[in-house]
Amino acid sequence: MSAASLAPAERAAFATSSRLLSCLVTESLMNAIFVRGQSNEVASTAIVLTPEASKHEGPYAPEDVFVAIPLRHIPIFKPKSATLIGLLDPLDMFPYVYEPTAGNGISNGIVNYALNAHAKANSSGLEDSALEALQTVVPQVSALRSIAGPLYLWRKFADSYGIDEELYDSVTEELRSSVVWQEYSYGHPPIEPKFVSPSIAWEQSIVEGHPTHPMHKARRALSPIPTINPGQYDWQHPKIRIVDVPRKKLSIQGDWDNLVSSVCAVAAKNAGRPIEVAPDHTLVPIHDLQVANVQEKFPEAKVLPEEYHVDALAQQSLRSVIVPSALTSTQLKLAFGIRLTSAVRTISPPSAYLGPRFSSEIVPRLTYDRSLLIVQRELASVSSIHPNPDVAKHLAGIVREAYENICEEKHGERAIVCTALVETGYSGEDEIPLVQKAFNLDTKEKRIAWLDKFVDIFFKAFLPSVITNGVAFEGHPQNTLARFDLETRELKGFVIRDFGGLRVHPPSVIASTDLETLDGIIARDHSILADTTEDVHTRLYHTLIHNHLQQLIRVLRLHYNGIGWEIVRRHLEAQIPQDHDLRKLWLNPETETLPGKCFMRMRLQGMYRTHLHGPFPNLIHYNGIQNA
Repeated sequence: MSAASLAPAERAAFATSSRLLSCLVTESLMNAIFVRGQSNEVASTAIVLTPEASKHEGPYAPEDVFVAIPLRHIPIFKPKSATLIGLLDPLDMFPYVYEPTAGNGISNGIVNYALNAHAKANSSGLEDSALEALQTVVPQVSALRSIAGPLYLWRKFADSYGIDEELYDSVTEELRSSVVWQEYSYGHPPIEPKFVSPSIAWEQSIVEGHPTHPMHKARRALSPIPTINPGQYDWQHPKIRIVDVPRKKLSIQGDWDNLVSSVCAVAAKNAGRPIEVAPDHTLVPIHDLQVANVQEKFPEAKVLPEEYHVDALAQQSLRSVIVPSALTSTQLKLAFGIRLTSAVRTISPPSAYLGPRFSSEIVPRLTYDRSLLIVQRELASVSSIHPNPDVAKHLAGIVREAYENICEEKHGERAIVCTALVETGYSGEDEIPLVQKAFNLDTKEKRIAWLDKFVDIFFKAFLPSVITNGVAFEGHPQNTLARFDLETRELKGFVIRDFGGLRVHPPSVIASTDLETLDGIIARDHSILADTTEDVHTRLYHTLIHNHLQQLIRVLRLHYNGIGWEIVRRHLEAQIPQDHDLRKLWLNPETETLPGKCFMRMRLQGMYRTHLHGPFPNLIHYNGIQNA
């Protein structure tokens, strides 16, 4: 009854459906009632109510039921409740979703992907259990049908919630893109990396990506970039193109010309002729997918012919690249007009301005253990000075340090992007996560010991700057690389990259350093600025606890038994000072909820830079379930 046993199309549909349902329930857009299972195979069923039915307590009619989801384990409840689910994770779910049939008054809808015979045989017991559970809440229901597609779920939610057509169409295309690209990923899985594989192989090994975002695999090209279908473009091997731009049209930070000169030199070598550039112009490397946007939006920019190109290797984010032929210790972060997950991956002028200044002025003054945490500084940047920031963000780039390029030769380390550690799905029905394979974690005792060391060093790396300086790095798995000794495979520390999701409390920074002001370093209206330290701690909880550690604990099978969270509590108790606000917020037993990032609520309100938070169960205090 695993998702890996499904055909790629069905598995992809469930991957997106489960994430969509996870957000809708966890963000309290719909209530989900827990019904304990009667069989040994099904722990329980989640009866998800429609938005309207979620506003009141029963009795409920068949039309009040959104879906019924068989669960592998008992989920986490809302505070003071033993029936309302507070956190529903995709890993809680069996890969089947049901609704009452049309014969019970439910309107007909299209099932995007029908279950094959093998899946139907495996799901028969689940359907019976789900029906039995649903009848305890809505006795009138007599039959169920399977729903495999997120587009049907989204249409059903949009109709009941009152979503306008423009937003409905936009989200529909993003969900559709997510399913299409996830199906392609399952059908054409990347090569499974080994511990000895280089860092870039781990970056390019991602099968699923974000564990809870409904648009986790979306790759939606926006005009003037033409639609990109699976198999049409090699995302892992983009080409860097060169643009000639008047300096007066750019804001340049750091030693940009010198840091990109080797890229331009290789482009000229590949073309077989030099690049002639005027003294009052500069050269800007861009992603090859961004050529159409630059040509349309910046008439002053001259895109050099395609013969002036450089081959690159994309990291997990796809728009950050290493350039082996030109850059040894640095990498490029480039803009392109592609919507990945919830955002178009351009670079805003404030972000381009921030990186080099934050790197040179604030990072050296922060309190953190340099042996445990490597902060990849952003050394230089460019961005257009176009008066419309929504246009300017399309012509921008950042040069940042690339510790992973040199760590093997100079430090005897293997740097692995943390997202890859929890990935599975490389061959057939193999659901063993890479972390277990790479570190030979074949017993419960080994998994516990490995996690204990990981959490210990993780908090020692990321908490000091928060506690002392009021600065939280966005330490989610895509931004974080774990550093392991090449010989012993012991964890040595971490690397953090990308300053776009920082959270900075200016009074705390000023009070803890010799800086008198942050003016000239961070724009006063920048989205990373926090009004309170609690705001900093909120960002930290989402990235470190809810996003990063939760998924790792789950795949190591240390979630439902509570062992992983006992490890988290123990290390937080040891590392957060007794009188610090962070301890009062996170470790107080009365803190039953903490603000969680609401992906769907943000999308419904058109948010990206500004985060929207809702009360999520405080995972730090989770003690597991009996007999897990």
